[in-house]
Amino acid sequence: MILFESTWRVVRVVEGARLESVYTGPRIEGSNPSLSAIKVSYRILLSKILFFVYKEFFMKKIIKSGIILVLYCFMCMQINIVTAQSISNEISNEKFKYLAAWTSLAVYNDKISVLARDVLEENGWQINVQNEKIVNSDVKYLLANKHFDNNNVLFLSISGTSSWEDVKTDLSVEAVNFGGKNINEFITTMKNEQLLKDNPLVHKGFLKYVQDGFFTPNTNNEILGIKIKEHLKNNPQDKIYITGHSLGGAVAELLTARLLDMGVNKDQIVTITFGAPAVGNKAFVEQYEPKMNLTRITMKGDVVKNLAQIANERFVQFKNNEEWSITQNDNDKFAHNMLLYFDRAMRNYYDIYGNELKNQMQNKTQCEYYVVAPKYNFPKEIQSEINYINLALTDKMLKKKQVCFMEDSLNVDAFSRAKALGAKYVIFYEYSADKLKDTTSNKRYYINAAKYVYDINGNLIQGESINTDTNQMTILQAVLYANSQF
Repeated sequence: MILFESTWRVVRVVEGARLESVYTGPRIEGSNPSLSAIKVSYRILLSKILFFVYKEFFMKKIIKSGIILVLYCFMCMQINIVTAQSISNEISNEKFKYLAAWTSLAVYNDKISVLARDVLEENGWQINVQNEKIVNSDVKYLLANKHFDNNNVLFLSISGTSSWEDVKTDLSVEAVNFGGKNINEFITTMKNEQLLKDNPLVHKGFLKYVQDGFFTPNTNNEILGIKIKEHLKNNPQDKIYITGHSLGGAVAELLTARLLDMGVNKDQIVTITFGAPAVGNKAFVEQYEPKMNLTRITMKGDVVKNLAQIANERFVQFKNNEEWSITQNDNDKFAHNMLLYFDRAMRNYYDIYGNELKNQMQNKTQCEYYVVAPKYNFPKEIQSEINYINLALTDKMLKKKQVCFMEDSLNVDAFSRAKALGAKYVIFYEYSADKLKDTTSNKRYYINAAKYVYDINGNLIQGESINTDTNQMTILQAVLYANSQF
């Protein structure tokens, strides 16, 4: 598969010929084919945001919140990129944070998000992505389900800001009343204009998203919030994980509160959010936080999570907070980016389960493809990435019964061990990284990945190379994304 059709031509190698790839265009293209279109749409979107803020905020003299939330919404428009990995069937808290990061990426509509959905489906998840345009809301969510030990586990992942309608949702920072036990009571409470500080008050835009997306009939004349409630009540052994990034995380928290008010057992709902802004006042937090199984994850240096409460001083964050840190190699990137949350989720997962994955791989007794240890031509400052890359490759290949990924070098002994396992082919990967600019502060790298396939007698029968960079992705993600394109 060719990564950038307009700039790279992959030449396959046969009959022992030399591997080469021909460069035919500009070098720095980024990792997402839709980047140029997105950059253009940003300019259009920014002009719309500025006009909206002038009309809705400056004219109403709410200058402070308008400026802050323009910054918030504009910076929240993230390009979500994911690398292909396999997902373990075993259940644990850390693994579900990892899955929450996967689904929070897969809910978007770019090519890389489609790849994420494919990976989830390959690992047994049934995926359903919905995009409902209701009234003035652009509701996007992903439903995923899979059986674990005779129980059905559901994931509901809600998209972050990705459209002009989402921007207007973010900018509706007025407080409204929150409460009720059914749809009619929800609406009545929300329309009550008497705002008392001792009553639960929440962000108007976020609550409207919840109402439009989950308590209004969709195009199939179904009300998703009611369906979730009824399913969980009728299947007490099942559990739903509600997750999202930024705007999606805020909506996930309010949806959870609504479902609890409707009588859903708190033990059947787990909420995991990434970089979510504050959604309610002190009374809301005090009333609902004790009821929720909430894991609220924020990144050190992520300023966006605080902007809603700066714009409206009524709002406060939940006390529950698990703070993650960006790796030193990627600390020049914007801390609110979902890619950085996903990168950290991967590393946390492999810190715990890495040795287990390697042991499972070493216990394989038969395979068709024998993959030897990759060669890395990395600068000294990023060699710390190699261990995580190897663990991620192990995780990916572990699910493929016909593939063994071993730690031996490409030599005669490796071919002998491959024969002993019944392999027909030996595969060797080589990865290199070069700085796009040779300066101390620059942390952007140009990544080349090459794949060589040998027959069991040591003859090179195929080779290809893929190229990308770390403008949008982390180093770990860039290598894994390039590998997924072979």
